[in-house]
Amino acid sequence: MNLPPANDVTSDATSESAGRAPAWCPWPGEDLAPGSLSVWLCRDAEPDAAAAIAECRDCLSDEELARMARFRFPALRRQFAIAHGLVRHVLSLFHPQVAPRDWRFDTGAQGKPEVAAGLPRIGFNLSHAEGLVALAVAHDETGVFSGDPVGVDVEQAARNIGPGIARRYFAPEEVADLEALPEPEQRDRFFALWSLKESYIKATGFGLSLPLDSFSFAFGTPDSVSFRHHPDRLPAGFGTDGFTPLFWQTMLSSPAGERHSLALCAGAGNCPDDNGIAVFEAVPGRAVRRLAPIWDRCPVAV
Repeated sequence: MNLPPANDVTSDATSESAGRAPAWCPWPGEDLAPGSLSVWLCRDAEPDAAAAIAECRDCLSDEELARMARFRFPALRRQFAIAHGLVRHVLSLFHPQVAPRDWRFDTGAQGKPEVAAGLPRIGFNLSHAEGLVALAVAHDETGVFSGDPVGVDVEQAARNIGPGIARRYFAPEEVADLEALPEPEQRDRFFALWSLKESYIKATGFGLSLPLDSFSFAFGTPDSVSFRHHPDRLPAGFGTDGFTPLFWQTMLSSPAGERHSLALCAGAGNCPDDNGIAVFEAVPGRAVRRLAPIWDRCPVAV
C-alpha cells in the first residue's frame, strides 16, 4: 500500500513546531495507545481518502447505504461513506473482536447515535464539514464505559457569516466579547464559539432544543476557555443531565489553505490531562499517524 504523503493537519499555534510532519503508519498503526479520550481526523477530499472509499462503503449497513444514496452530490456521498467508515474502523481498533461491518447503532433517548446493546460499550461522536471529518471516542480501558458524554464539532472557517447571526444565536456575554475584538479577529472567534457550542449540545444529546444563549464561553487568556450555565434562560421544566463539561478548541489549517475550527466537549469523569488527549489523522482502514498536541485553548475552572 502506498501511504499518504505527509500533508500537515496542524493547529495555527503549533504548525511546523516539530520541524517535520509525523510519519504515517499502515493501518492499524503501531503503539497508538489512544487512551481514554481521543480525536480522529480525516481530510476526506484528499486523493488517498478517496481511494479508501470502497472499503469504507463495504462496511456500511444497508440503512447507511440508503442514507448515503439520498445525497444528490457525489462529494457528499463520498464524505458520508468515509465518515461512517471511519467510525467503524476506529471502533474496531478499540475492540478488534468486532469487525468494522459488524458494528450496529441505536438512537439514544435524546436522539444521539450510540453503540447498540449487545456490543462493547464505547462513547463516540462524529462531525464533518467541507473537507474534514472529526471523530471523538471516549473509552474506558477496563472495558466498562462510564457513559460520560463526549461531543465534537468541526466548522469550515472560510464560509460567509451572515449579518446578525451571532446576536441571534449566541449569549449576550459572547456577543459583547466578540464585538469588542478587532475586526480581523472576529471571524476566528465566531467559529471558535460556534464549534464549542455545537460540541456541547452534541455531548448532551439535546441538540438545538437546548437554547444556545443558556450557556456561554469566555476566553480569559489566549490559551484557555471557560464555560458558564445560565439556567434563567432555559424554558420552564427544561433540565440538563448535570454532567461537568470540559472543552478544548483549536483552529486547524492545511497547506492548501483550508481552515477549520475544531472543538471537543467531554465529561470531566473521562478526561485525562490535556496532553493525554490523543489526536490522530487517519485514512480509514489504510493509514494513521499520531499528531503533536494541537489545542489552542484548554479548559479552566470558573
